[in-house]
Amino acid sequence: MTATANAVIAAIDARRPGLKLGKQHLLLFFAQGHHIAHFGTPLFSEPIFADDHGVFVAHVAAPAAQPDGEGPLNTIGYVVERYGSLSPADLRAVIQASQPWQAARGGVVDLDELAAWFRRDDETDDPDDERPNRVERAQVEGLWSKYAAR
Repeated sequence: MTATANAVIAAIDARRPGLKLGKQHLLLFFAQGHHIAHFGTPLFSEPIFADDHGVFVAHVAAPAAQPDGEGPLNTIGYVVERYGSLSPADLRAVIQASQPWQAARGGVVDLDELAAWFRRDDETDDPDDERPNRVERAQVEGLWSKYAAR
């Protein structure tokens, strides 16, 4: 079930209280990207807009309950842990270097491009990330090809 951006912000605030709304919007980009790359579905339904200041989600202000479910809450916790200590300027720099932001500049970030960006090898080779890295994937592919050749 897809949450709302307000619900995701509520979960971010529960884990890292006191962040300004602008930084929360920047973290929404990372939360949506990691969630859609890992689970194949969006974390929240609202579109992400790319502008000269980074990204924003329209109409995010009303308080909401946190999302239900282990997957969404794990994604949000991971994003807060990984990116929460970065300054807004650092978060903007990472976002503006991304292909999804560059392609959407002045418009809506495409979710397929966002998923592809967060699935790329440079992103998945994070040693703290439990997804298989490129070496582990190559090992499995090698074993699979030996098995399939039988």
